[in-house]
Amino acid sequence: MKLAPFPTPNVLIRQWQDGEIEREELHELMAHHQRALLEEAEESRRNPIASYVEGVMNKRAAKRLIRDHGEAAIRELLVAMAEMDDFSPAAYLWNADHWDVALHCFVRHKSAPVFRIKETMIKSQRAVILIEHGGGKKKDTLRERVSFQRDWRGAMKVVKREQK
Repeated sequence: MKLAPFPTPNVLIRQWQDGEIEREELHELMAHHQRALLEEAEESRRNPIASYVEGVMNKRAAKRLIRDHGEAAIRELLVAMAEMDDFSPAAYLWNADHWDVALHCFVRHKSAPVFRIKETMIKSQRAVILIEHGGGKKKDTLRERVSFQRDWRGAMKVVKREQK
């Protein structure tokens, strides 16, 4: 089950609060997200060795990001990317500001859809990040350079996206 064409839970709640969707539609779309998570958990149970290896790789990548840039800075960029329109990994990044979810949960090294952070440059007012996302095979993976800048409230916002 793919989450890409569906709005993230944050967007769904915002749409419901603004009166754009009804409560029943909100529940139906949130149930879709729940089913997708349960299917992924079931897949991990069916293939525990691949799941373990994927987890080790994701933890290693997250540990490197934390060491080099700090967890708060990385989470801030993930949240900003989750707000982008037509960005399929947003379905997996929408709750990156929840500190009770480990950072390695947002990195998807090999299992489709992948989400890898290849390069990162973070300064106080701006950041640039090179990411790979998409299918599990190299030919299905999209590489993008995303540029961020702080807005007037101090929050990082995406200002530019370019495919590589």
